[in-house]
Amino acid sequence: MILWIALFLLVVAISFVLALRSMRDYQDIPQRKKEEYGLFLIRQPGNFSAQILDHIGKAMLVDGLIISLERLFKGSQAALTIFGPKRMLDQFMESLSLLELEDYTEGYSSSEVAVWEMGVRETGHQSVNTVFENISRLGADEQFFWQLVLGAKKIKETIVFQTQIRAVVYSKDPLRRKVLVPLFENLQAGSLIKVPKPFSTEQMMDFYRLRSLGKDSSGPVLDTEAVIRLLKV
Repeated sequence: MILWIALFLLVVAISFVLALRSMRDYQDIPQRKKEEYGLFLIRQPGNFSAQILDHIGKAMLVDGLIISLERLFKGSQAALTIFGPKRMLDQFMESLSLLELEDYTEGYSSSEVAVWEMGVRETGHQSVNTVFENISRLGADEQFFWQLVLGAKKIKETIVFQTQIRAVVYSKDPLRRKVLVPLFENLQAGSLIKVPKPFSTEQMMDFYRLRSLGKDSSGPVLDTEAVIRLLKV
């Protein structure tokens, strides 16, 4: 009888440890049941300023919302999109000339992309530089996606953002991917570095599509000006 009780307690303890380990990789997904989210093309990217982002951050803070800002490159073409609650973004429809889009992430095969996350060498508030100096190396049919998922918080009355930074390189040619990936992994962006993750390419692409913010995000905590710099070409 004592042996059975001991075995039962051992199973419970192992289950508890495994549950704790799984929580380390838990991804916080936007609450779409409470909020209607949409993906929008920012047709006036020059109007997307630190002041507008600060305004959005204050609204995010009130309801614990998440947004995603994404720079998309195909060959020499570039676009800026924002994914967030429609009711919050509605007030910027005119100033940013927002156009709702279908999700562009569908239809990409995991065999044709490389996906990774960026983090920082040290925790805390970080400064970063612009990151897109190698964009000119993309071929006409090659693509690079740069995603900043943001969760707002306040530090000393200043709105800042916990970030989850993901990057995607797309090329049908595996040899070209081998050339492009190191160029974009080694970004000259201050303290940003690639973060190894124990997930498959397919899983990483799923995280990108979900615009999830990991509870253990190793991304930097940035103010509005730093976020804007990470989006500028």
